[in-house]
Amino acid sequence: MMDAFPLETARLTLDQPTAADVDDIARFCAEPVFDRFMVTPWPYERQHAVGFIEEYVPNGWAQNTEWTWAIREHGAADLLGVISVRLDGGMVGYWLGAPYRGRGILPEALETVADAVFTRTELDRVRWECTRGNGRDASMKSRAAATSDSSAPPNWAARSSLPRAASLSAAASPRFHGRRTISIPHPAPRAGRAARHLSARGSG
Repeated sequence: MMDAFPLETARLTLDQPTAADVDDIARFCAEPVFDRFMVTPWPYERQHAVGFIEEYVPNGWAQNTEWTWAIREHGAADLLGVISVRLDGGMVGYWLGAPYRGRGILPEALETVADAVFTRTELDRVRWECTRGNGRDASMKSRAAATSDSSAPPNWAARSSLPRAASLSAAASPRFHGRRTISIPHPAPRAGRAARHLSARGSG
């Protein structure tokens, strides 16, 4: 069993989503962009957020299969978004609420999550996939200090309405002394998770 642990960055606190976040999760995940680029449930309803908080997140930690964090600013309770990593391959998933996008929050959160993975597990890579057309995710490549060198088909099952093509790239990051790699999308994609709540998947 894995105990959940918080993470800190210069601006952010990554901690556990709680019942107090349910309404924000339900509101953010009901944005049309989630239908277009994510594989979170759609239409997204409050019951999905409750299940995410009460079952999905704690089960992932308890079984040590997926670590999930709420993203917040230091000293604030407001939920900005969610980020997680699956331990069966280092796949990262994330999303931000619309008011918080474009502020460099996700690259900062991703760096500390990757560092936690590399420090606490034997994984030597974290990666993410996206639905084609999600240009915001493509820009994560440069912001995460990574360079792409390969592509691969998607590993997740999208809704039939989503463009299925996706890109996956491996990238060596100098922030991790060349020892580990971050995998990032070529100009196009994040999705959410298929049968999962997130997916790499991001909107931010």
